Amino acid sequence: MRAEILNRIQTLLQQEDLEAIRTDVRSAIEDFRALTRDEIRKQREAWAEAHPDQSVPFEYVPSPEEEPFDACFQAFKERERAWRQNIADIQRENLEKKLGMLDRLRKTIQEEENIGAAFAVFNEVREQWDQVGEVPGDRHKEVHDQYYRLRDDFFYNIKIYKELKDNDLRINLKQKEALLEEAKVLPQTEDILEREKLARSLQKRWMDIGPSPRETYKELSDTFFGLVRPVFEEVKAHYDAIRETFKVHAEAKQALIERLRALVAEEVEANHEAWQAATQNMLALQNEWKGLGFAGKEQNEALWANFRELADVFFKRKQLFYDQVKAQGSANKAAKEALIAEAESLATSTDWRQTTDAMVELQKKWKEAGPTPAAEEQRLWRRFRKAQDAFFKTKKAQFADREETERANLAEKEALLHDIEQYTLTGDRKEDLEILKQFSTRWNSVGHVPRKNLDDLMARFRKAMDEKYNALSAQRSERTMESYRQRVDHLADGDSNQLRREQTLLREKLDRIKQRITMTEENIERFTGKGAEAIREQYEKSIRLDKREMQEIVDKLKLLRKAAE
Repeated sequence: MRAEILNRIQTLLQQEDLEAIRTDVRSAIEDFRALTRDEIRKQREAWAEAHPDQSVPFEYVPSPEEEPFDACFQAFKERERAWRQNIADIQRENLEKKLGMLDRLRKTIQEEENIGAAFAVFNEVREQWDQVGEVPGDRHKEVHDQYYRLRDDFFYNIKIYKELKDNDLRINLKQKEALLEEAKVLPQTEDILEREKLARSLQKRWMDIGPSPRETYKELSDTFFGLVRPVFEEVKAHYDAIRETFKVHAEAKQALIERLRALVAEEVEANHEAWQAATQNMLALQNEWKGLGFAGKEQNEALWANFRELADVFFKRKQLFYDQVKAQGSANKAAKEALIAEAESLATSTDWRQTTDAMVELQKKWKEAGPTPAAEEQRLWRRFRKAQDAFFKTKKAQFADREETERANLAEKEALLHDIEQYTLTGDRKEDLEILKQFSTRWNSVGHVPRKNLDDLMARFRKAMDEKYNALSAQRSERTMESYRQRVDHLADGDSNQLRREQTLLREKLDRIKQRITMTEENIERFTGKGAEAIREQYEKSIRLDKREMQEIVDKLKLLRKAAE
């Protein structure tokens, strides 16, 4: 049976006219498949009887006709696909032809004054229209609606329409009068968008009705559109006002972007509190942005992109600062651990003078070492403080009677301060510098004073000396090195180990500065785009300051090496 059906399919497919055989071929294909399904069922039943335990898997044995059937089915599908494509191409060609006819008919209605010539064109178009086949389905209604509207306009313009369509005109008149009454209640609709929607609906219904009697056509049309048009004008004004608010919002957002640009370019002090304050300003700008209205589709996205890019630059700067703080914190931790080890090694010393100076110097270096990670700071400080307290507690017990001496030293230093403050420069720079150096030597030779007076006394001393040096226009570096020379002389008079410790601490500090410069130079490369130039300048300035400090350390090391020789 399937061989006969296959033969029928093959015979049908030999015909050229696919449209004439499509139904028969599909029917034969379904018949073939039904027989195949029946054959599969029969083979499965036979298998089930022969193998009730299903120890052998079922395998369908196809008939010889199935392979040529599949080939015929694929050939049919390909021909049908080509046929459908050909139909679509023909429909597109038909669409172009009918659009050309519509243009010709429209031009005849608008421009042709000779009724005979107009009828000739109209009849020719009507005859051709019926001969041209179908157009694509999605354009069928549009094209045919245009054709019938133009056909109606044609009859209307040559005054035949009135004779043929008087009844339709009267119906259309009643429909238009009804729409006119509906249009009169438009002002009662409060919501402007609903009013616009209703007005557009009325206008569409008016245009769909078609022509009405000529004698009242213009009056009705003017009255209707006189009611509808103000709604559209009001809607236009409404959207114009919205677009004006877009401009206001865009200007406000642009101003906010400029404020953010200034914030990003602003140099932030290198400390946590300054960055927290700057971050609060940043968050305030972000909240202010959220409160601004929409700036229009054309600008809103671009404005947001600019704002977001600047915000990203700010937070990159902030992250860079905290990365540096973290890295510096690790270096500071190592430095403080070294100071702790030195303090602990000195805690049991009885060389009170030199060890006190060393402990005080360690305190200064501790302050200069900078912060460490918060979790470590208190622990390190307690160890350092414990070593310091152990030494000074023992010293205090041994030198309780030195309070009187310290008070005498205080009186001596106050007298020396009076001499410094009253000293008038001679004008001889070399002599004045020598006298100022003697003042420093005398000051350093005086012993300890009460701790509670130390800070005020030192502040007065530094201020007095700075005033004299400033009057001499001495460079700061010269004063620093002069002060350091005195310290080197003092260290040289004591234990030689102090010189070595000083050299070690300076070299460690020099290494830390070099690492900081390297890290800063690497991080500079991370900043590109808008706002990056200000950041780069900030960190280049930091590098210059670090290099200046490195040079001072190198000069100090030279003094120490010379003193150690």
